[in-house]
Amino acid sequence: MLTVGCTLLVALLAAPAVALVLGSCRALEVANGTVTSLPGATVTLICPGKEAAGNVTIHWVYSGSQNREWTTTGNTLVLRDVQLSDTGDYLCSLNDHLVGTVPLLVDVPPEEPKLSCFRKNPLVNAICEWRPSSTPSPTTKAVLFAKKINTTNGKSDFQVPCQYSQQLKSFSCQVEILEGDKVYHIVSLCVANSVGSKSSHNEAFHSLKMVQPDPPANLVVSAIPGRPRWLKVSWQHPETWDPSYYLLQFQLRYRPVWSKEFTVLLLPVAQYQCVIHDALRGVKHVVQVRGKEELDLGQWSEWSPEVTGTPWIAEPRTTPAGILWNPTQVSVEDSANHEDQYESSTEATSVLAPVQESSSMSLPTFLVAGGSLAFGLLLCVFIILCWEPRPHSPLQDGADSCVLSGKQIICACAEGGSPLHVLCLPRDVNSADGLQPIRE
Repeated sequence: MLTVGCTLLVALLAAPAVALVLGSCRALEVANGTVTSLPGATVTLICPGKEAAGNVTIHWVYSGSQNREWTTTGNTLVLRDVQLSDTGDYLCSLNDHLVGTVPLLVDVPPEEPKLSCFRKNPLVNAICEWRPSSTPSPTTKAVLFAKKINTTNGKSDFQVPCQYSQQLKSFSCQVEILEGDKVYHIVSLCVANSVGSKSSHNEAFHSLKMVQPDPPANLVVSAIPGRPRWLKVSWQHPETWDPSYYLLQFQLRYRPVWSKEFTVLLLPVAQYQCVIHDALRGVKHVVQVRGKEELDLGQWSEWSPEVTGTPWIAEPRTTPAGILWNPTQVSVEDSANHEDQYESSTEATSVLAPVQESSSMSLPTFLVAGGSLAFGLLLCVFIILCWEPRPHSPLQDGADSCVLSGKQIICACAEGGSPLHVLCLPRDVNSADGLQPIRE
């Protein structure tokens, strides 16, 4: 069915002889006797009535806001280089008697309209609009000619009046579409006034494929304390979308401000927040989000306006050694190992991983302290094992020399010294028992 509809639509658009709109786009009709003109032209007004004929003196008065009067011989009044402000009624009198009124309408022909049609959700009508480059004249009107094409009822023609909004500076027309309709439309906008008319090119759309949401609203990008490579992103659905009946899926894209390439993430349906896990440390990033109907109905919305954010940056602090240390300036490997405790995948998730406080002692500091402690313990063990007590030497008591005699040690005193009693200690005795003094 869809293939047949596409074939029919292509055939209609390709055939120049086929009339795709009802009627023709013509200039608007004006009241009888009204004189129309373009700006800058010369206009001749003729006073009606037989009594004004001939070489009579006619008095003319402009009925507009300006106080303008003329006196002519004969029933004609010539106005040169007329402007839009000259539009109005011109009264002609003979001998203070009103003979007749001549309406003058000075207008600019409309520009060629450029029509665009959209449907912001599957529950509303399609809207076709045109924004002229300049404010149209008060007499300018617009109407949308349309054909509805399907494989069951053939095609039906209809017209839709369009309204001009002074606030939005645009003509807008609504094309009724029922929920669930799967039909093609071909439309053309006719813009006309009293001095001319223009038509837009034909536009074709499918009632479901044309659905395009507005961009997501209220996009917020914020840092996560303790996470130097994470960014939290949140947003809301657009006001023109009702999530009670149709849900939205979202795409998120981000890049460093100095890069032109985006990283794009496809998020689960109805998810309105996520966490970027691989942002660059200390670098401002640009983030945008767009949405589409959950079952891929229609088109992606435009990307939301750009919002920037920078990952968390810790304040530098001074270590006990007096060295300025920045916790964010650690190796990539250390950071990756630390963050893998919470999330090993770079996919965005709707629930934030819990943020834990980081250790106050870095890995290099811990290794240095542990190595010093181990070295000190080994040194103490070495000293204990190598130390042995030495025996007391008699030389320390003032003996000049000592000799070994049997099991006794005999020491001699220095010359001129007083006699010294030296204790002789058998080698197999461990106490003072058996000691005997001897004199040399």
